[in-house]
Amino acid sequence: MAALISEIYRKCIHLIGLVVPLIYWATNKQVILFLLGSFLFIFLISELYRIKFGIPKEADVYIRPLIRPQERRGIGAHVFFAAGAFVAVLAYPQDIAIAAMFVAVIADGAAAVIGRRWGRHRLVGKKTLEGTLTLFSVAIVTNASIFVAGFRLPFHTSAMLSLAGATAAACIELLPLNDNLTIPIATGFAMSCARYFI
Repeated sequence: MAALISEIYRKCIHLIGLVVPLIYWATNKQVILFLLGSFLFIFLISELYRIKFGIPKEADVYIRPLIRPQERRGIGAHVFFAAGAFVAVLAYPQDIAIAAMFVAVIADGAAAVIGRRWGRHRLVGKKTLEGTLTLFSVAIVTNASIFVAGFRLPFHTSAMLSLAGATAAACIELLPLNDNLTIPIATGFAMSCARYFI
């Protein structure tokens, strides 16, 4: 139960990442690339400092629940998300980049919580069938909502893009790579390919 509470706490903080696609929605590629590049630089410097000197005792009680054991002596998830978002914004059209970032934040977050609480059928490592199905389902709904409501794309186009993105996210999440980096890149790539063939 403590692990689940820690994961929920972590994912609630993770939702701050939604600020990135929302800012992109309201501005343009140059603005969001500048912001992401700046944050990525700051994150890297702070992470290198943390790894070398540790976390100050006063902040440790607040930061410890946010850091997984494998991140204590390595780079944190927020750095990988900033890098993945930067690549997505740089490489893909605005609607696809925004959808890919929403998947990385909302769908991946939902999958982690559901998989940890109700996951019973292991697929790869700690990944479960329940978590992967959650990621796939939430990704489809999230993407379809963005494409239809946010960018006024036809339903058929939105459905095809959403299916491609959700499939890519569900597959890439099973690989032994940091999904904060890989999900926005792979999801955006799959949706870009799908758009080419629609």
